[in-house]
Amino acid sequence: MSRMIGNVGMLDLTQATEESVTSIERIGNVGLVIYRAESAHLLMQLKNAGNIGKTLEIPEGHRYYSGTLRLDEEYFQLLEQPDRVFVNGTVIIDKEVSLEAFQNSTLHLVVNGEVYAHRHLAGAVTAALIKAGGASAEIYAYEYEPRFESGKVQLNNAYLASSNEPMDLVFNGMVHLDKELDMEQFTARIESIRVNGKAVIHEHQSPYFYDKLKTINGLVEVIPAGFEYVTKPLRLNGRTVRRFKGHKFYTKQPLIIEADVSRDAFSQAVSEIQSTSFIICSEEIEDLVWERCPSLNTEIISYERLFVFIHGEETWSRDQLLALEQPANFIVDGTLTLDEDVTEEDIKASVSSLDLFGEVVVGEKRIKGILYPYLRANNGSIIVKGTEDELAGIGNVGMLSL
Repeated sequence: MSRMIGNVGMLDLTQATEESVTSIERIGNVGLVIYRAESAHLLMQLKNAGNIGKTLEIPEGHRYYSGTLRLDEEYFQLLEQPDRVFVNGTVIIDKEVSLEAFQNSTLHLVVNGEVYAHRHLAGAVTAALIKAGGASAEIYAYEYEPRFESGKVQLNNAYLASSNEPMDLVFNGMVHLDKELDMEQFTARIESIRVNGKAVIHEHQSPYFYDKLKTINGLVEVIPAGFEYVTKPLRLNGRTVRRFKGHKFYTKQPLIIEADVSRDAFSQAVSEIQSTSFIICSEEIEDLVWERCPSLNTEIISYERLFVFIHGEETWSRDQLLALEQPANFIVDGTLTLDEDVTEEDIKASVSSLDLFGEVVVGEKRIKGILYPYLRANNGSIIVKGTEDELAGIGNVGMLSL
């Protein structure tokens, strides 16, 4: 069965066969292709691939290593035979490795990625990599051994206190600087920062952060001064809205405002909203929401009396729709599946509008056609049950081995 694949960060052809390559019907843009001499001919068979940023051939006789490789003093002491290694990723050479041990070793290292070596080794490592050639490596000389963090990391005061010596930090993923972070301690305890991914910081932290930032492969998101960073969907009702007084919200998540939030309560609670997601509110306060949203990227969805918000996966039957007793605005940010017993009359009686940011799965094409006139925001798709296989494929992929 042929497959369709989105964009691919790294495509590994080292173990690929003609069969595995021809099974790909279409592939998006590819950042990097790694292959061996014996699989080079397979590059020509990627006919339906988009743009390819870079190709790298693993030198003959080299072992292939992908990820983070740590080399310590013991490795060099035990190394008796020549070791030829091609690394796609990160190499860390322990600070205990002596210059003599490194220079006298039989290691032949080719790196596509980053190499971290203590200052006393940096020159020798650079010379060895230049001599080896064949790839592209960023070489970093460190005083304190780098600390690597992956995934989502909250950099707070407790994190700073976790080390007794200055830290060289490397973040692979996302790092968020806590709003209450002591920036004097931040300056004193952090030697350098490198980010492969995303950093979220507050505006007042910018000068301190950029002073320590050495490299970033990704982006820095700055939360404006005075704004509260909201990281999950926020729902306000007549009771919960009372806790806020002139608040400013910064978010990429949905904001849901219930019908019992009055104009006066909303005006007192919220002074500004910066959002790249959407806001659900009643028609009664829609004008006040618009006044507080300066960005045109914010989608504001209003409802007259009743709304249904689908955030995950839900299946609705005919009885559930009729139980609403009045038409509702359906806002789908996940997947809504309508049972096959749902009829045109049920939709007319239960749905006043449809704002689509996810998927609606229906039982037949006729129901799909009936739903289209109800669409207001259409940033998703309506799928007929049973045709999912036609759309089967793989989204964007960081690394793909064929």
